[in-house]
Amino acid sequence: MNLQTQLIIDKFLRRCCKNFTARDVSRLTAEFGGEFKISSKEAQEYLESSPLVFCLENGRYITRAGVFTGELFSIKPTAKEFDQKILIPGSRCIPFVDSEIVSSTLNFYDEDNKKLKKKTADFDSDLAIDMFILYGEEYAPQYIVADPANKDLDFVQREFELPNTVHLTGIDITPFIEKYGMQKGDRFLCCVSDWDRGDIRMTVVHDGDNVFNRGLEGSMRLEWYKTLESALQRSFDIDGPCACMEDQLANVFCREIERLCIPLCGSIEEFINQYAQNVGIQPFGVESRFWHKGKDVPAVGSWNEEDLDRIEQNPAYKGKDFLWFHVPPEIVDQYIINMHFKRKVDIPGLVSFMFPKDYVFQEGEKEDVLLKLKERSDIISKKYNWFADQDCGEVREKALALFSKVNELVFSIDSSSDSMGKFPQQELVVLTQLYSHLVRILHSVAENDHVEEDRAALLLSLEGMEWNFEDICDVLREAVLSQKTNRFKIVR
Repeated sequence: MNLQTQLIIDKFLRRCCKNFTARDVSRLTAEFGGEFKISSKEAQEYLESSPLVFCLENGRYITRAGVFTGELFSIKPTAKEFDQKILIPGSRCIPFVDSEIVSSTLNFYDEDNKKLKKKTADFDSDLAIDMFILYGEEYAPQYIVADPANKDLDFVQREFELPNTVHLTGIDITPFIEKYGMQKGDRFLCCVSDWDRGDIRMTVVHDGDNVFNRGLEGSMRLEWYKTLESALQRSFDIDGPCACMEDQLANVFCREIERLCIPLCGSIEEFINQYAQNVGIQPFGVESRFWHKGKDVPAVGSWNEEDLDRIEQNPAYKGKDFLWFHVPPEIVDQYIINMHFKRKVDIPGLVSFMFPKDYVFQEGEKEDVLLKLKERSDIISKKYNWFADQDCGEVREKALALFSKVNELVFSIDSSSDSMGKFPQQELVVLTQLYSHLVRILHSVAENDHVEEDRAALLLSLEGMEWNFEDICDVLREAVLSQKTNRFKIVR
């Protein structure tokens, strides 16, 4: 599928609010001409991998726009926000809005459909992080720094540490106070009117004097928090920890939309801070996830055991193609480019750098690998510009050095046991996260995606990843040794 076809489909997915099938998408691409047309099978594969889509029954799909447009959710301003007559969207509109849209650029409209003005205010960094917590505490500072109000803040020079006070862009809630009689403790009832553009309608709910949730309305809101907690707990068995907290919430609200998107809904922020009893935000490697409060988030569980078993039973999983399963072709290209960056064309040395030390080549395999790498190197060398590669080159070299170590450990773990559940779970989670983060960095380098301006930040991030790897590698290597020892126990 070419890039233009993907853009056509994604544009459709951002705007479609009705159920559809893979055949509908195939027909859509056909309308743009032969070079854009894809089969229903290709469309199905793309839809099932898209973060914009939920799979329904009987081969039908619905987009995030279709699920969340027009559905109700609430935000309760803090006392600090009310005093400054501002509301900071932060992560508080998740999962209803597109999380890729910078929250400070979302468009908010009042009860008379009048667009609300933007304004900025200063907040304590800890409070600011709370407002962005659904991105994960580890990522919240990056979202805060991305706010145009903090354009003069050199985050890299501060080694990714926020100052005590930060500037945040929000919406001016003065009209709600002056025109609609909003008081401290009241909340906003919101709904997304245009998911693609990030348009949100707001109205005031006057419940500031009912801080203890008394009466019928109070009891219904308390029931809402119980419903959300139960739904999250069920989702842990179905979905596991998901790719991020936003995905977890999106799945939960999609399943329980009729019970959660109601006029007397509470807010996710209040749920986390005040009402959750059995669910909390727990560490997940170097990230955060919703999980059972006080319990470690495992890497393996009921949600992925079948997939792991299917992979491990695949004959291609072991043997000749094993390494290439772990090194995507575009990453192989980065190894080759790195060799040219160092101005030392050494294909046998490249193989030693790429392959785990204990990898056993099959007969004729190494010669085949050497030939393929040589052929690819000859193609790449014709277009490679060493002078233009200085910024990317340094990032690539450091990323590949760590990727080789991570990949070698992944190989050792895969080769030593038939069950990932036998390994220390948190260390295993960190390892998989490091692998994914390194692949993303190398993809950015391959595309030269803002690497020049982000070079210092990427190098600092890689340094932190090296520390994380050193923290876990010995524990996992000991577990590998233990698994290999158990395999060779003599039974008497």
